Amino acid sequence: MNTDSLTFYNGAETFSKKLSGRGSFVLVMGYTETAAIPGITVAGASPELMCYTPPLDAELVHTGRILTLENIAMTADAIPTPGLITRAAITLSDFREYYVDAGGKISPFVAHYRVGNGPGADIRTGRAVPSAKQTIENARKVGKEIAAESEYLVIGETTPAGTTTALGVLRALGMDTNGVTSSSMAVNPQSLKDSVVREGLKNAGINGQCDPLKAIESVGDPMMAATIGLVQGAQGIPIILAGGTQMAVVALLISKIMDLSKLDLALSTTRWVVEDRSANLLGILKCTGADIPVLVSNLSFARSKYPGLLAYEKGVAKEGVGAGGICAAAMLKGVPKEKIEDTVESIYSKMVGN
Repeated sequence: MNTDSLTFYNGAETFSKKLSGRGSFVLVMGYTETAAIPGITVAGASPELMCYTPPLDAELVHTGRILTLENIAMTADAIPTPGLITRAAITLSDFREYYVDAGGKISPFVAHYRVGNGPGADIRTGRAVPSAKQTIENARKVGKEIAAESEYLVIGETTPAGTTTALGVLRALGMDTNGVTSSSMAVNPQSLKDSVVREGLKNAGINGQCDPLKAIESVGDPMMAATIGLVQGAQGIPIILAGGTQMAVVALLISKIMDLSKLDLALSTTRWVVEDRSANLLGILKCTGADIPVLVSNLSFARSKYPGLLAYEKGVAKEGVGAGGICAAAMLKGVPKEKIEDTVESIYSKMVGN
């Protein structure tokens, strides 16, 4: 089903009717040293500052400002983080907010749970997240605690280079991965990603297919482990994985660890991800063997006067920080799509000073 604001796949309209009461937004912060590889991502101002992206996103969403650095989290070309979209949706709705550090270099100046054991290693080492099992267990306890205070969850993520680790995990699971994961860049650096993933799989000794935990430990990232644990702890209430191909890979991992028939699970993203011809989000989800509902937020900045926002229409950034999912949830609460877009414009105007 299509509306001007939302597009529904796989029974998502039926799923959306379950989202009553007050939901909670959970932002999972993760970092992988893979993000420091030049050219792999633009989810930050520079490779050296990429490790600041997760905490800055959390600070922006929660406070409307960043506290760790003086300058707002943008790309080198002043394209704003999708966290700006998330902030707009949060200010227009009444979601509870929770922040979870899955494994980062820098802690945000907002209250948060810590479930990980430091950042993920460069996946080329083949030893990306050796503590994944413990992270899952820690996050499971947090998920149970948050679920007790929530009618449903919207789980977003902020993980620079996460589409590369997602590609690595897909290959470790033995999936056909030609052109399936997206990118924060307008031109997806597929050849670079392929090279990085091949080196990681070789050093991990993976040739063919491995179990999901080993896939995360070898070529994944801390966000994946934490999100799986949160879902395990929160099962029993509706859960939206808010993200693009990274979250689609998390859904695939969940399908190999848990019984999807016992979960009320959906995925929500932006139209920019679904329209990305270099990726195949719906194809990844089909690999779960289930018809996971998908809600797509049809946001548009085509009429913006700011080049930084217009860049989204050219395929830059696309998704992140739970933007698509929290906007979908806000719109289902009655917040007009145009109101979200106008609020994004207003917040960005104040950030750039005009």
